[in-house]
Amino acid sequence: MRKKAGAVLAQESIPVPHAHFKLDGVPERERFDVWRESISCVFEVEADRQVRNDNFHAEIDANMFGSIMLARTRTLQQRWERSPRLMARDGMDHYMIQLYEKGDMLWETKTGTRSFPTDGLVIFDLAQPAVSRTNNFANISLFIPRSMLEDQLTSADDQHLRVLTGEEPMVQLLRDHMSSLKALSSRMTARQGAEIAPATVGLAAACLNAAASPDRPNQASGVAFAKLTRARRHIEARLDDPDLSVDLICRNLGISRTKLYELFDSFGGIGTYIRDRRLRQALVALADKTRAHHSTYDIALAAGYSSDAAFVRAFRRRYGVTPNDVRHAGYAPRSSEHHDRPGLDRRHEDWVKHLMI
Repeated sequence: MRKKAGAVLAQESIPVPHAHFKLDGVPERERFDVWRESISCVFEVEADRQVRNDNFHAEIDANMFGSIMLARTRTLQQRWERSPRLMARDGMDHYMIQLYEKGDMLWETKTGTRSFPTDGLVIFDLAQPAVSRTNNFANISLFIPRSMLEDQLTSADDQHLRVLTGEEPMVQLLRDHMSSLKALSSRMTARQGAEIAPATVGLAAACLNAAASPDRPNQASGVAFAKLTRARRHIEARLDDPDLSVDLICRNLGISRTKLYELFDSFGGIGTYIRDRRLRQALVALADKTRAHHSTYDIALAAGYSSDAAFVRAFRRRYGVTPNDVRHAGYAPRSSEHHDRPGLDRRHEDWVKHLMI
């Protein structure tokens, strides 16, 4: 009995997992290269030569709360890209919610250049490409696996690069929660961290569902939004059907071709939407180690392709690599000379890649 009680007490005292990547012990001329390799677990980065060579610094202070990760990043101005090739290489399927404590981020949209609102939040869907620029900044990023959040969202696929203004009460609640969680992380146990994770995900879902985004092109209103939601659910349930077509969708939903095209105009068209959803489904399957026994041909069929050749061509055009490249790489191990450098804490790289695995 005493032995069991002692084990419970020991478990209670284990702190929230903490990793702190910083470049203090790295020679100045090597710092940017080490940073670029480390942050490539999420983004490909570039910086001007002067930024790279003039006492470059960067750090990531990360904690794991159960199956979610919270990280504070501080670094200098850079260009950030989540490219299709990188998406194919890492196979990650998370949402990332960011707040900025210092500095700003700029990115291009169809309506022009966007910037971070004061006290606001921005959401990244890491299954979609993105390009942005930052000045010198400090931010906090909350990483949530899609499987933990999407079922709680009213519009799970419309969150990418969504901007939430700090004037919204729910946005301020989530900002304050993220900041408080980071501030209290050193005083929390791993058990407490695991217990707070579902509440954090629930708060994130409530915020994303309640906060208004009037300028979002994919968020229609009223009848149009209902029709779009119904059409997307219909398509999602039939992605593995090689006979899925515009005519079939129109017939099953009772709408005209013109109306269907209008509904999916902001997605690049109905054909583009279906192709991208099928290829994303295939990418997740290829990167999933639990489905390693499924052949590439089986995955192609499940994605609605009737031949290996057509699937490989479409996949390469979308992601810049072949399905076999993804299948063989999986969660690619690092092979850099910097990986085992004494004093570098790079655990955050594995944490973010393997959430929920």
